[in-house]
Amino acid sequence: MSEKESRRGMREYRNSALRVLGMALTLAWAFCAAPPISADGTFWEGVSAGAQILIRFSAVGLVPCIVFIFAPRLFEPQMLTRSILGAAALWLAGWLGTMGVSASAPAPLLVALAFVNGIGTSFFLVFWGLALCRGDAERIERDFVLILVLVGLVVMVTLGLPNAILDGVLAAVPVAVAACALADGVVLPNEPLLRKSDGEARGEREETARATLTPLVLSVAFSVTIVSFVWCMFSLRHQELMVSKALLFGLGFMVSGLAIWLFVKYSPSVGFVAAARWVLPVMACGLLFNGSEIPELLVAACLMLSVAHAAFEMILRMQVISFARKSRGDELLYVGWGFAAIMAGAFLGPSLYMVVTMAVAIDSLHLTLVVLAVLVGASSLLLLDVETRLGRSHSLHPYEKADHPAGDEVVAAGGTSEAAQDIAERYGLTNRECEILGMLLQGRSRPYIRDTLYVSISTVDTHVRHIYAKVGVHNKQELIDLAQQSGEA
Repeated sequence: MSEKESRRGMREYRNSALRVLGMALTLAWAFCAAPPISADGTFWEGVSAGAQILIRFSAVGLVPCIVFIFAPRLFEPQMLTRSILGAAALWLAGWLGTMGVSASAPAPLLVALAFVNGIGTSFFLVFWGLALCRGDAERIERDFVLILVLVGLVVMVTLGLPNAILDGVLAAVPVAVAACALADGVVLPNEPLLRKSDGEARGEREETARATLTPLVLSVAFSVTIVSFVWCMFSLRHQELMVSKALLFGLGFMVSGLAIWLFVKYSPSVGFVAAARWVLPVMACGLLFNGSEIPELLVAACLMLSVAHAAFEMILRMQVISFARKSRGDELLYVGWGFAAIMAGAFLGPSLYMVVTMAVAIDSLHLTLVVLAVLVGASSLLLLDVETRLGRSHSLHPYEKADHPAGDEVVAAGGTSEAAQDIAERYGLTNRECEILGMLLQGRSRPYIRDTLYVSISTVDTHVRHIYAKVGVHNKQELIDLAQQSGEA
């Protein structure tokens, strides 16, 4: 490896680490500042239900996130430093103001403080989403797993602290996140956050975006609404467990990170429908234990719902990033609306729960069963509709040419199939190995091969090892060199 490649690899590693830390701290702050595991599900005790809904609406940053979509200049290089510092200052000011007021303060003041917090958190969520779009597919999947583990660790540690210390730790988070953002976006940038494109190509992409954004946003918002609503049904009914819910919630993040890692490695697809196949059954089991009086079952239910909550939300964020990367020039549109949809679900779930509890006895077992049947059935239909409307190519091919190595590391596309066929015949490769060989020579990533052939990454790795062994090479570069020599011959 040349010195230039070594420096580039080190820079990419540092940027990836900064994105993981920045996104993890931002998400952890949101969960710790307004935990979904509080005793009564409110932001401030003693505040009316209507004000609670407005505060939640503002605190999750739904409106600011949508506003940022129409302010792309904030993410351009010449404005980025000021945008980061301004968002961090507003975030910190909002939190310090929140710490200094009580529930007896006027409701408009509480809503305004929550809105200021929402501006800060939503800016950095969009920033990290755009930054993640710059990585390759394998790095993104790995980063999201690490983010889940870090969020779980932070939640478990901080929610167990005394309130005075917790408030101080949360006040330090905006400063740390801003430092990570400055280093990633200003000091060590790989490329601009927003890609430029010519008018004709952009027009075609905007037409595609209009056709795909609606089902994407609806499915994301509805899915998160389901998860947050079901979590409220359990958490607010069982306010005390034999094990701390904060500990279980944090552990749920870590377990979900492991689950996603296994899912990415051994599943042939990663997306809405594939996630629902295992997340919804886990959530269903947790909800069925809602009426149990056995302490151990309640702990198990809490952990299952925590895993489902964390895994589903993070898989949805991964899906949003994959769509944004495929857009190649409209990342802000997809990341902004996609993350806003996740925030909308976080707002709608608890708000809908508050409305339902005013009319129905939430302790009823019949209500649990009815809600379970209705939500799971409706979500399955919606997810199926999304898969149909987006088309198989979107659900199975979320990564495009952004994953390709640049320059002479890729065999010219026109000669790839001929070179692959020649090598396959010479070394006795199977049809599947020849197919994968052709993709390797085009510079395709393992996730791209997985999604295209609908096999797991572990299966791809097995085929690649067999190809290397039969051909007598040790890495992709040697394989490409062999193909180039074959083409010249």
